Amino acid sequence: MKVKKFLSLLAAVILLLSACNPHSQQDLTNSIENLEESGENLVDTSTRFSSVSFDYFDTVTQIIGYANSQEEFDSFTELIYAKLGQMHRLFDIFYEYPDLNNLHTINNNAGIAPVEVDSLLIELIQASKEAYEMTNGTVNIALGPVLEIWHTHRQEENPRLPSMEVLLGANNYTNIHDIVIDTENHTVFLPYEKMSLDVGGVAKGFALEVIATEVKEAGFYSFLLNIGGDVYAAAPPPGRDFWNVAVESPREGSELIDVVSVWNMSVLASGDYRRYFIVDDISYSHLIDPITLMPARHFSTVAVLHPSPLLAEILSTAIFILDIDSGMTLLQEHGAEAIWFTYDEQIITTEGFSQFIASP
Repeated sequence: MKVKKFLSLLAAVILLLSACNPHSQQDLTNSIENLEESGENLVDTSTRFSSVSFDYFDTVTQIIGYANSQEEFDSFTELIYAKLGQMHRLFDIFYEYPDLNNLHTINNNAGIAPVEVDSLLIELIQASKEAYEMTNGTVNIALGPVLEIWHTHRQEENPRLPSMEVLLGANNYTNIHDIVIDTENHTVFLPYEKMSLDVGGVAKGFALEVIATEVKEAGFYSFLLNIGGDVYAAAPPPGRDFWNVAVESPREGSELIDVVSVWNMSVLASGDYRRYFIVDDISYSHLIDPITLMPARHFSTVAVLHPSPLLAEILSTAIFILDIDSGMTLLQEHGAEAIWFTYDEQIITTEGFSQFIASP
């Protein structure tokens, strides 16, 4: 474990397209697709294109990529935005859409009837159940009843803390094993009326994973996809060794913290800087500890590096909630690297994180 002086809080990810030094990624090579086998080392285009959208997952989506022409790049962005739009609607817990059964539909039919849904939504729920087991219950999409209470309280004109009695009552309906998935009939059923699902801790990582796979299969290799600060960097720009992903604070007057050099790698963060509310001069995160039913307060922010965007988001959510030792153990089990930003002005990293830090 390495500890450095705290510079500022992590909150945004910016993209630097300068060349990088060839840092070793040996610790993670078993999880990275071999470039020679996949053909990604054959990228020979030299034109950089970019696109930005505000339409998905209530955040900004940025695509940077290299293609032979604007038309070719546009064909890839159309594929990406179409898939993002599909998943945005499927994973939405607040709104319904014409001729579409989504998470909102599933939650509204809790205790009533199974709901037939798209296979992507079933895949997400199955992956989330695996995440629950992997993290010993720290990441739980069935925590919806508790999260809904917190959401309601922080949206009030004068935010307040919910009572523990109310939270404990809602927690009686958060058993992820109660979710009934019928893969043959493509249905999902919540057997109790007060159950609900919330996939906020896994959805963007899942989306990045699906899209990265599909666009590579379509022939788009050198690209970087940023969904609200959660980044997947594929094969590097032509003539370069890596993508540089810079981590900085959004606070006014803050400084750059670190630049990590990555390829075929995701950089995903969890923290108290995006959705939070303040009660009695205390800031509370939207990330809820399923044990205490209160917002996690070990760290201000964490960021995880792993080839799998889905696994990176699962791990970033989990280690934000867990204490440092438990988080370190979980990361080691899954071959990930991470950085933590604490409230007492420290930066903590895994031993292997330094291999990704770009040299000046």
